[in-house]
Amino acid sequence: MKITVSAPGKLHLSGEHSVVYGKPAVLTSISSRIYVTVEKNPNPIRQLADQIPKSIKAITHKKNYLVSITKLVEKKFNCTFDDFIITVNSDIPEGVGLGSSAALAVATIGALSQILKQPWDARKINELAFEAEKQQHGNPSGGDNTVVTYGGMLWFRREFDFLKTFWLLPFKFPKSFAPFTLINTGRSEITGELVKFVKRINTDTREQVCLEIEKTTKDMMQAIHDEYEPEFRKALKENQRLLTQLGVVSPKTQKLITEIEKSGGVAKISGAGGIKSGSGVAIAMHMQPETIHRLAKTHGFPSFQVQLGGEGVRREQVVM
Repeated sequence: MKITVSAPGKLHLSGEHSVVYGKPAVLTSISSRIYVTVEKNPNPIRQLADQIPKSIKAITHKKNYLVSITKLVEKKFNCTFDDFIITVNSDIPEGVGLGSSAALAVATIGALSQILKQPWDARKINELAFEAEKQQHGNPSGGDNTVVTYGGMLWFRREFDFLKTFWLLPFKFPKSFAPFTLINTGRSEITGELVKFVKRINTDTREQVCLEIEKTTKDMMQAIHDEYEPEFRKALKENQRLLTQLGVVSPKTQKLITEIEKSGGVAKISGAGGIKSGSGVAIAMHMQPETIHRLAKTHGFPSFQVQLGGEGVRREQVVM
């Protein structure tokens, strides 16, 4: 018995920080994926918690989260997985806002549900993944696990703590747009610290910037819907300017983005940002992607190409 399920990473296209203040955000899945394989253990002597550190590849520091996810599924279905081993392989960089933890939760729950011969139900996978994310992060929006589960693009707005709106957009990201490159600039702050930093900004100033980000988010969505790349590029550049105005873009990252703009491309940070060193992942587009890779390399940043708005959680292999 062997099951492999994969799930994509995600990134913020627009709406970072302003989403905390009731403005819309747009998230998208990406082509980088995580693969979780659950199979019968040929030597079922050790307990699951002992097996996991030996079986995880690429994300060893998340082994405790993997144990928590597994225990959540065991509780949900009143079962144990002592006779199984879990292997994880991931193409998603960690700790930079690409949804690696949400992808791990969704793919693991999907694989374990198939081992239990449960019907394939994306809605139930998403619900249980949200429970796992709450255990891991405390008070997540639910946006990450939702876009990872269903793929595509997600429009999200939090009106109140008790009222959140999720809408999976009924159109796809245009294939005609120039290729996208992600640049990992790194960062030293955690998301919570950056959210608190923005909260300390003068209220009137912050509200004005957030209103402008909301307009930019809407302009960006219109451009995607209309498949009009010049307007999308304009919105991406404006979004970056506003995030810089909020103070969440480090000088090191801004220098790279300025060079990308001078070369004929556009780029913006995606996620909470960063101040002291890097600013997490930046999303860049250029008619000549090698230009982005070259500029990133000169700054010592790794970069890789991705496609936006890809497929959500899916079964890769089922051997019963």
